[in-house]
Amino acid sequence: MPEENRIAFVNYQAQCGCKMDYHSGDGMYSEVHYIDPCPKHSGAAFGPVEVKRDKDGWWCHPDIPDFGGTEDPAPFKAWAADQGLEMKTWDMDSDLAEHPYFIGACHCNGWEPQSPGPEWFLMGIFDTEEGPHVQWARRVAKP
Repeated sequence: MPEENRIAFVNYQAQCGCKMDYHSGDGMYSEVHYIDPCPKHSGAAFGPVEVKRDKDGWWCHPDIPDFGGTEDPAPFKAWAADQGLEMKTWDMDSDLAEHPYFIGACHCNGWEPQSPGPEWFLMGIFDTEEGPHVQWARRVAKP
């Protein structure tokens, strides 16, 4: 099996998010390994979920991996490409000329960004240094 297709577990967890639990078998079996696959390895494709924005209007797709809390966009971009996703992002001020956020409010309530098309699903509505942004994704054929 090629090295890139193998999952390496360190302390019962793989970098991708797969988890493993080991039991000796208590005399009935020689060894028992339980594997809880991550979304990438579970066979379930990443896709749309129900959107429930918080009290301030923000939301993030719950199945996006954590990436260790880094602000470097490279791991996210690589993951999205691996998922076969095309992304589209824009900021609130391209949709709204006025909003309480622009004068110091900490919410984006009232901004209802419209999907770029029926095949697009929401990845998140989030705050950035440049202000509120929305991000949509759609599945594209992998090359």
